[in-house]
Amino acid sequence: MYLSGRAGGASTGSVTTHTELGLKVTDFFDYQVMDPGSSTVDQPVTNYMWSVDQNLFQNGTSTGPFTDNERTFCRPRRLEVYVLPIKGFSYSDLAPSATPNETNADAQFTVQAQVPGCATPIVTSGGVPGKPRALAADTQVTNVLPQIDTFWKKVLSCNLQKTFQSGVMRPYFDSTGVEATSMCLFQMQIVKPTTGTSYLTGDQSQPLNIRVKVVVHVDQPIATIQNAKLAVFRNESFLYPTTNQNGSVYPGTVSSYVQTDLDKVNNHMR
Repeated sequence: MYLSGRAGGASTGSVTTHTELGLKVTDFFDYQVMDPGSSTVDQPVTNYMWSVDQNLFQNGTSTGPFTDNERTFCRPRRLEVYVLPIKGFSYSDLAPSATPNETNADAQFTVQAQVPGCATPIVTSGGVPGKPRALAADTQVTNVLPQIDTFWKKVLSCNLQKTFQSGVMRPYFDSTGVEATSMCLFQMQIVKPTTGTSYLTGDQSQPLNIRVKVVVHVDQPIATIQNAKLAVFRNESFLYPTTNQNGSVYPGTVSSYVQTDLDKVNNHMR
């Protein structure tokens, strides 16, 4: 227990870096079904991907003899997904009459959301691993009613730590070879509550977007190799810290290796 040693953990062999940062990341996007590469194929399923190979506080170094030691596993631990309901009144005077937002009945939609999980890829007889299929792990179906006042409606909440802690299934990662570190956090589709068919179509005469808010709670380790800009400058007097009577010029700070840990959270600037 080095941390409980002498002088508050300052004894020989004390731990200086061990903290994991708990971050909350908020993102917004518009749900649509139009395929940018085709005008005939609707794409009603939205897959939200997250790269685990990123450092949201990247100030490490990759210079020799160490390489890529600033890279840490940016692990999503929990997430919430919200949608913004459609206005609950006719606005044919404000928008084209072809839009589905004409009556309260037309403005109701259903959000089908799920967190995908998969098993270990099946290995074929030739030894080549097959692509895993995404199967629904955490699911939630929410009917979103039209509202005049503005508020966010939660359509999915998942504790990813509990969902994947058993090891029976694992998160779904990109299997196309484009980016193996892309983790699919959730999938969603907005359908009509009476038929289950897609609520929106790729028809350009229906330019309705449904705003979605995603809140991701992330565990971000502090990189073991850290950099900070600093300088050690020697002179003969306390009066002028950056002046040397021997003619040496203060060189300025340079990027140097340090060991960093999270001590406390302050809000002194607000």
